[in-house]
Amino acid sequence: MTLRFALAAALATESAGASAATLAVGGNGAYATLTEAARDAKAGDTIVLAPGLYEGARFHADGLTIRAAADALPGSVVVGGEAVGGKGLFVISGDDATITGLTFEGARAADGNGAGIRAEGRNLTVADTRFIGNEMGILANSVDGSVLTVRRSRFTETASRAPDRVGHAVYANGIARLVVTGSTFERGARGHYIKSRALDTRITGNRIDDTNGSASYLIDLPEGGAATIADNLLVKGPRPDNCCTAIAYGFEMQKGGSYANPPGPVRVYGNRFVNRAPGTVTFFANRSAPANTGTLSDNEMIAERGRVVAASGNATVNGKAAPASHFSDAAAFAEMALKPPMSGIFALLGFGLAGIIVGRRKPATQR
Repeated sequence: MTLRFALAAALATESAGASAATLAVGGNGAYATLTEAARDAKAGDTIVLAPGLYEGARFHADGLTIRAAADALPGSVVVGGEAVGGKGLFVISGDDATITGLTFEGARAADGNGAGIRAEGRNLTVADTRFIGNEMGILANSVDGSVLTVRRSRFTETASRAPDRVGHAVYANGIARLVVTGSTFERGARGHYIKSRALDTRITGNRIDDTNGSASYLIDLPEGGAATIADNLLVKGPRPDNCCTAIAYGFEMQKGGSYANPPGPVRVYGNRFVNRAPGTVTFFANRSAPANTGTLSDNEMIAERGRVVAASGNATVNGKAAPASHFSDAAAFAEMALKPPMSGIFALLGFGLAGIIVGRRKPATQR
């Protein structure tokens, strides 16, 4: 009897696996458009795109994999055109989707929130994908228990076209976890490169470089929560929309209620921060309420312009409490803001000049 049940279970598993199909789009594939493939796709199917330019689509089925063909060169599978439903080039309403090897370019919407990918279902993984000139890169709706994972992807020239909106490269609303690793962010305008309202945010091994952009914060965690920010290269550019903060933590928690995530460990370590903005820039600014302490360690800080304060608010830096306000004397600054790119007498002159230039934080326009 036991053997019979085991055989029945094996046959059922084999049948379920056999039901998953591969839908080929473009080239010599059976489908000319993504809309046609999305209409026929069933749970667990794989949609494969040949090199070419495609219009976007909405995907309802669960467990979909949408990827570039194995022989497609990087950047040769491009999704562009009008935002689907005024939301994004891809609107993913199914759960457990995986997107690999595509390029999303020029997403626009009437409300200024046109996303390369709009995630409305639970759990999305995006890997080896490019986002170029979209109003939003990835915009994830609030879905309890959802995880958004971004790996080895590139986001450039993210900017909203609406005057009262800002564009974020990755924007996770109220989900369980955001994971961003091995990715590159650059040339943003006005918005933040990563904005997360997730209960737990993990940003590791990325390059976030605003040298040629005019973004606001490099990372914004407005509702606090648990966070790991580690082993990233972070560059504050010379023309930021927000002058004085690189990583903003808990800036909306004073609103209370749904704006405050439960507290969790906040660890910021092993990052290399380069300041190219004039004035004083705080690397990690903590305004969490109730206070949730951030722990900073082994971060390298380089002031190519202005000066850098390691932390403000409730934080410890290499085991020492951060000051309540910016440093005002060169000795304290030298201890916390490390390695200006000068030596000898030029280093001393640089510190003196940096002390003269004091910036005032410009409130960031957020959504």
